[in-house]
Amino acid sequence: MAKTKIAIVEDDKTLSKYLSSSFRTDPLFEVLTADDGEAGVDLVKTEKPAIVLLDIIMPIKNGFEVLEAIKANDETKDIPVIMLSNLSQQSDIDQAMKLGATDFFVKVDYEPQEIIDKIKKILKM
Repeated sequence: MAKTKIAIVEDDKTLSKYLSSSFRTDPLFEVLTADDGEAGVDLVKTEKPAIVLLDIIMPIKNGFEVLEAIKANDETKDIPVIMLSNLSQQSDIDQAMKLGATDFFVKVDYEPQEIIDKIKKILKM
């Protein structure tokens, strides 16, 4: 059975490794990572993951710019994007949802397993 591709676009290497290793313990997932916004846009365009976990504050392009680029491209616009951020202002959440995010998680409020469970629900796995 083919694995489901998950893209993690996160500049915090420790968090990216932590999330990646959490997903890799589940045999259903193949994890792809990018550590800046521009690399994230390229990764999503090339690999067409089933879902994207996207940080907001990153070098080169921020998460909002990445989200706009994903949603503006006909080949990637239907890929669900979950924003992962330490920003918890309602205005940031509203902006993410307005730009087309599927969900928004404040990093400190969630354990990786909760994120995995949410992704399985979104992808109907």
